[in-house]
Amino acid sequence: MNAPIDFGELFDIAPNAYMVVDRELRYVAANQAYLRETASRREDLLGRTVFELFPNDPSDPNNKSARLLRESLERVRETGRPDNLAFIPYKVPKEEGGEVVTTERFWSATHLPILDADGKVAFILQHTVDVTSLHEPAQQGTRSGERLRTEAGVLTRARAVEEENERISEERERLRALFAQAPGFMCVLGGPDHVFQIANAAYIQLVGRSDLVGKTVAAALPEVVGQGFVDVLDKVFQTATPFVGEGLRVLLDRETGKGPEERFVDFLYQPVRDETGAVVGIFVQGHDVTAQKRAQRDSEEARRAAEAFARELQAQSREVREALDRAHGRIEELEAKLR
Repeated sequence: MNAPIDFGELFDIAPNAYMVVDRELRYVAANQAYLRETASRREDLLGRTVFELFPNDPSDPNNKSARLLRESLERVRETGRPDNLAFIPYKVPKEEGGEVVTTERFWSATHLPILDADGKVAFILQHTVDVTSLHEPAQQGTRSGERLRTEAGVLTRARAVEEENERISEERERLRALFAQAPGFMCVLGGPDHVFQIANAAYIQLVGRSDLVGKTVAAALPEVVGQGFVDVLDKVFQTATPFVGEGLRVLLDRETGKGPEERFVDFLYQPVRDETGAVVGIFVQGHDVTAQKRAQRDSEEARRAAEAFARELQAQSREVREALDRAHGRIEELEAKLR
């Protein structure tokens, strides 16, 4: 019988550089090739974040490469899908002549999600390749003309892909900023369990909780389950039919220990489809109309009070008129007797 494969050993001796980070982007593993590429020791990496150890260029306010790397890792964490950086310059330590120096090199990186038993992203695996030799002319002299042309083509395509990825990333960030600043509340829920993928400031303000992303609606807002909102989400997901709510009452535990708070909301549950047409999530958009509802309620109560007061005045006026009529009749009787 063959001995079982030791995947931990395979990971460690793989010729390509691999590392693993957790959801907070802290190192939990790195193989020997990665340690060689970064002139690092495993004990110095574990428990610390990528950007604490390799900030690239912290003196640059833009620090573009570090931003691109962080965005790629965060996309994997938020979407549960692989993400690639086809070509990125990054300053990483390397050993030269027995000394460790930090130099800018060029990399191609792939980031893969590692899911837990519940299907949520628990860790991210990075496979990175140093492609500096494709970029530096000084290192191209030893290769044949045809190989140089092939490598140049690969490099050109990699740069084009990365430029397009950056353009898309910038557009995504612009849309994210618009989403975050929208006056109405918004969130995106993923899957049949309605897991929060993103929520804007207005939504966080409405529910009084910020730790939403990665949680199901039932887990993050347990008080709404018994009020029927999760049942409506289930129906929207299953039937692909939007739901519009107008002035609906919801009780939210916005502040711990203070009990449920009454709010009124207008909202839309809009199914989100993938490229095949299958429903993969729900977009939630709406407005908190509590102030308007309370104003309407106060106005209605004031109207009813005014009507009741008017009826009371009318009744009192009738009684006064009747009393005056009786008094007038009595006076006429007295005058008749005096005559």
